[in-house]
Amino acid sequence: MMATWGYPAAALPQWESEDSVIHLTTEQASWFASVTLMMCIPGSLISASIYEWLGPRKTMLAFTPILGLFFMAMALASWETVQEAGMAETILLTSRVIQSIIVALLIPPAWVYTYEICDQSVRGMMSSFFEIWSTVGYLLSYLAGCFLSWDLIALLLPIVILVPAFTGLLFSPESPLWLARVNRENEAKEILERVRCTENEVTADLEAVRSSQNGKASSACSESLSTFTKKSHLKATIASSLIFTANQLTGLATIAIYVVHIFNESGVGLSPSWSSVVTGVFRLVFSVIASFLLRGQSRRRMLFVGNTLTAFASAIMGTFFYLQSLGQDVSWLSWLPLSGLALYMVGYAGAVGPTCWTAALEVLPGPVRSVGFAIATTCYSITGFTLSRFFLDMKDTIGLHGVFWFFSCGSLVFIIMVLFYIPETYGKSTKEVAAYWENTSKPETDKNANVSEGHFQSNTCELQY
Repeated sequence: MMATWGYPAAALPQWESEDSVIHLTTEQASWFASVTLMMCIPGSLISASIYEWLGPRKTMLAFTPILGLFFMAMALASWETVQEAGMAETILLTSRVIQSIIVALLIPPAWVYTYEICDQSVRGMMSSFFEIWSTVGYLLSYLAGCFLSWDLIALLLPIVILVPAFTGLLFSPESPLWLARVNRENEAKEILERVRCTENEVTADLEAVRSSQNGKASSACSESLSTFTKKSHLKATIASSLIFTANQLTGLATIAIYVVHIFNESGVGLSPSWSSVVTGVFRLVFSVIASFLLRGQSRRRMLFVGNTLTAFASAIMGTFFYLQSLGQDVSWLSWLPLSGLALYMVGYAGAVGPTCWTAALEVLPGPVRSVGFAIATTCYSITGFTLSRFFLDMKDTIGLHGVFWFFSCGSLVFIIMVLFYIPETYGKSTKEVAAYWENTSKPETDKNANVSEGHFQSNTCELQY
């Protein structure tokens, strides 16, 4: 899925060359790069209904082949007959829109499935693996752009990525928590006994679903939507949405899509394509490190440290482009663009990115996990689409230095939000998370009475060191 998001970084620079057979306008190129995030805005909400009806695994099996087909369809634009008919650009943009719709439908079930299939002790680490594979998708796009033509990339990437993924899903079980939610408890128990470490964990997971569902199936999305009448569920969904919105304010989606363009603008250091590969490698290495850190580290601490690094890295990148905009000689700082974005990837991939996806799921109680995560993903997409779609306009208006300073401020806003609103979810069961939101939604006089019932304190004004 993320290879489709990284594809513009490989294709757009090739289409901008003088001998290119593809001629996208600046407006078309901007849409081509950002439409994936735009389609996630309605698609994520629709996805919740589909995978609560079909199940997360079946949803992924149904739509993965379609994604592969329309990824490969972009290669048709290289055919001479298509170009003579003046249809090349239309095929590219149409294929891109359909890819984007499919990705929008696939993202929520992919994350929810990973979260629900895993044991609590490894749930954070395994959820963050999605960030690793996202990074692999981007990196493969960057690498392919150094060696292959855009049409060959469109043909090969789906085969390399989607075929193994689809095959793996064929041999994987359905989400046991989804099965329990739709009153298929025997099947759920059978799978839980295979993927949980102890019988106590099996019983606890089933009991958590029973208590939240009150014995009713929730396969219909309307059932999940009705739970938003509860203040506790609404507050949890807002927290999840804020995590995702702040994630995008740090600028990752924009930087990942326009990384080659950014290095082109710097005019120093390695070639833009290879510089993008180096930053992709940094992102991959530190995504792997973050996955193991998440197994034993506070979510709030990870977000605090990671955002501190991204804020600093964006600030120094902004300073470099500011000096450049003044016409000063920045050749002696030729190391700074690559080093700055590498440091940014250390902070984002080593903490912010993986932790965001994990924490955004962990703060959601079971009854609203499907719809709540879909709403949070929609907020993520709205913010990411707005920033990536208008990146070129922002650059022209406030300069590239202003864009990076904006991202630095976004990281600082994220830090403030972590300090004052987001609870610690590390080591907490889904039942404890639900109890926390129940407690914070009650009048002050009722809160102390529930301290002994298994909920945990948020300590929102101090980090848990």
